[in-house]
Amino acid sequence: MLEKYGHGGDLETAAEKYGRPPGAFVDYSSNMNPFGPPAAVGHILRTRWQEAAAYPDPAARELTRRLAAKHGVDPACILVGNGAAELIDLAVRVLRPAVTGLARPSFKEYEDAVRKTGGTVRDIPLREEHGFELQLEDLEAAAPHCDLLFLGSPNNPTGRLLPQAVREKLALGALAAVVDEAFLDFLPEEEELSLAAAAAGSPYLIVLRSMTKFYAIPGLRLGYAVAHPDRIRAMKELQVPWSVNAFAQWIGAAVLEDRSYARRTLEWLPGARAELLAGLRQLGVLAWDSDTNYVLCSLRALGWTGRRLQEAMGRRGILIRDASLFPGLDDSFVRLAVKLPETNWRLLAVLAEVFAEKQQRERSGAAAVTGGAAHAQEAAFAVKPAAGRYAGGLAAAGPSAVKPAADGPLSTAGGTVAAVPSRRRGSVVMLQGTASDVGKSLLTAALCRILLQDGRRVAPFKSQNMSLNSYVTPDGKEIGRAQGMQADACRIPATTDMNPILLKPKKDMVAQVVVHGKPYQDLDARTYRERYLPEAEGVVKEALERLRTVHDVVLIEGAGSPAEVNLKDRDIVNMRLAGWADAPVLLVADIDRGGVFASLVGTLEILTPEERARVRGFVINKFRGDVTLLKPGVDWLEARTGIPVLGVIPYLPQLGLEDEDSASLERKLAETARSGPPVKLPPDILDIAVLRLPRISNFTDADPLAFEPDVRLRFVSSPEDFGQPDAVIIPGSKNTVDDLLYLRSSGLDRKLLAYAADGGFVTGICAGYQMLGARLLDPLLVESDKQEIEGLGLLPTETVFAAEKRTVRASGISRLYGGFPVEGYEIHMGRTTFLEPVEHPFLLQEEGSAGLPDGAAMAGGRVWGTYLHGVLHSDDFRRAWLNRVRESRGLGPLPAELRFTERREAAFDRLAEHVRSHLDMQRLYEMIQEQESAILT
Repeated sequence: MLEKYGHGGDLETAAEKYGRPPGAFVDYSSNMNPFGPPAAVGHILRTRWQEAAAYPDPAARELTRRLAAKHGVDPACILVGNGAAELIDLAVRVLRPAVTGLARPSFKEYEDAVRKTGGTVRDIPLREEHGFELQLEDLEAAAPHCDLLFLGSPNNPTGRLLPQAVREKLALGALAAVVDEAFLDFLPEEEELSLAAAAAGSPYLIVLRSMTKFYAIPGLRLGYAVAHPDRIRAMKELQVPWSVNAFAQWIGAAVLEDRSYARRTLEWLPGARAELLAGLRQLGVLAWDSDTNYVLCSLRALGWTGRRLQEAMGRRGILIRDASLFPGLDDSFVRLAVKLPETNWRLLAVLAEVFAEKQQRERSGAAAVTGGAAHAQEAAFAVKPAAGRYAGGLAAAGPSAVKPAADGPLSTAGGTVAAVPSRRRGSVVMLQGTASDVGKSLLTAALCRILLQDGRRVAPFKSQNMSLNSYVTPDGKEIGRAQGMQADACRIPATTDMNPILLKPKKDMVAQVVVHGKPYQDLDARTYRERYLPEAEGVVKEALERLRTVHDVVLIEGAGSPAEVNLKDRDIVNMRLAGWADAPVLLVADIDRGGVFASLVGTLEILTPEERARVRGFVINKFRGDVTLLKPGVDWLEARTGIPVLGVIPYLPQLGLEDEDSASLERKLAETARSGPPVKLPPDILDIAVLRLPRISNFTDADPLAFEPDVRLRFVSSPEDFGQPDAVIIPGSKNTVDDLLYLRSSGLDRKLLAYAADGGFVTGICAGYQMLGARLLDPLLVESDKQEIEGLGLLPTETVFAAEKRTVRASGISRLYGGFPVEGYEIHMGRTTFLEPVEHPFLLQEEGSAGLPDGAAMAGGRVWGTYLHGVLHSDDFRRAWLNRVRESRGLGPLPAELRFTERREAAFDRLAEHVRSHLDMQRLYEMIQEQESAILT
């Protein structure tokens, strides 16, 4: 029995009964705000903990003043208490009624308080035929026989408000009453519906309020009473001194000021409640309308008892309230909280599964057959029964994004829910980091390849990626480069579901928002956060769900840090996403930065208890040195947090897999700077410089050059760094005009032009190609606030920026340096035309079209530009270009020995082997198998 202490929400009892950790349950048995505590709670606990050395204010004066202002009453009419439970007891002890009228079913503590004072109870029925709404005539019939009426508005467990006629009678003081309004603040019309103001002026009425439900702080115990000052004084005399601790007082005062939290809650509830009720009714459950954040249900039409369903759901990690324990309800009743939509969808999916399994057993006349894990998994894949629009699998305990499909009501046959085949949803594991650039992307890629090697169908996912390194999917859409690379590690085509939202910074605080591979809008940070993020939640959940329906495991990569307290309330990339997906989290830290233990412990301290419970292991990345010297620190960390370190991953140099964004490029440049000035190159080594533009994008175009044996690759940010290169590459940019202006303001343009005039080799790719031209025109102000700007003038081209972005994959042959095959992708807003005849270096094809000329070349092939990203990944063409540069230096040609694609594929295997040997893969598979077991249970 989960309610052995008389309440729902007893996670310790659930853990003892079902053998799961307390944090591994979705708790529908208690009715807390699913948004969790407001941010002010964490701030106060972190910043005022030392003040616990002082006594709390015995009169809770600050909180009392704020509550009085909220209700427009005198502070003498307010008594703050240790939860509504204390105030129920105080009210009854002060009034000492001989007979108390209780509207049944009702909260058990009303009757308990009455019995403790020696009183008796008279039932006032809440009738099922009236939707459990109190009828005025029933109240008036009972009132003459009672010294006190104890009523809930909304009632617990029915969720129904007192009718207006009843409220009006109580407000007049015609009946002595205590009205419990513990859940009234979940209604937008709270102040109009509350009897608090009436209670302040009436000796016959006491109103009780709870702050723990709406603000999700039941562990703090906080409530208050509103009554006539004489009643408040009498209750105070019976109250234990210092009943309300200091933290509860501070937090209570702070959360009352959080208007955005209240607004978000009131906007969430009506739609979520309506959808939950509709889903329950489609499953054949009798579910009554409710005015607040929980619903009362009967299972009699399905032949279930509340206790039996509680057992079945508890084994699957979902707790429900057995409402038969409320006097006046039979054994078929349960009470369910209303949670966030994605959590409610999961509840409905599990209920459908449980009901369908029972029906299948009854039809077959035998218990369900159980077998080996492989057999059970196969059965779940192919023929596992599910019901109607909520058909589907089940992840491990916790919220998940199983959104119902938009089909019709459940089909039934002979009064039973029809079973339909369903594919099991894939498991999920999430990697989050203590900061950006701690190695999440490469660790995700490593796990992608490991799981692939172990026979799993695996895919990567990153809900929102801020990066200027992008990747074009086979269908011509744009996603983050890292997710494209991870898809390659899985050996599957990349799709926009793997990175549904891509942010490409254009200027300070403004980014192009790319949604499912297509530009959506340029938004500043505040507008994106306040206007688009609520819409983005649906985009993210649906993309992840599609991936889970076709893969065994989805590896989710977080972004930045989950401890960014200013961003958490609208987070779609870290812990809120982990909650939606019900994902176990590996927290990754970079020891190379220093302070690794502080970063891990500090991150945990900022997380909420529910979020901390999701962290199943630490990964310490980029370790250099003797790992045995780290062991005391690891032991301390595990003892301090109770979370295991699943791996210490040594630094792996010269891997050759592309970087996600410019943060990793800056790290590489910093490492190069720390190593000291470059040594003098041997005479047969080519010095190739890439201009480090402020808004550089797709700098992975140059990656293969770093592995050519005759090349030193470097990035140049200033004229002083320019040196005497053998070739210069102007790479891609998210803002061609601004970066061209940067070249001018820094003086790099003059260096480059002088270098080209002296016979140097200059290559421009995408934005670099546009800069090499004579003019850039921006009539629609797509790129900047300048409609025309002069280019570098090294190519006779003119580029006009268009509103539509071109994103395609292309392949063809080079006309420059020989007819070698080339392939890559285009991502650009500009359309380039030619002011005079030019040599086109490439002839490209796309989607079966005839060959189209691309790019321009001048000066005998020394200066050329192209829109084709990845052109230098084409091994034979790259070597032909390098040999042309070598020839200008009087060096002999070299064969094309580097096969970059093959080397990259080998790098995935090298990375996988490296991580597998240093990570506790058994624990990782246990996380995956826990979810699979939950699905098959």
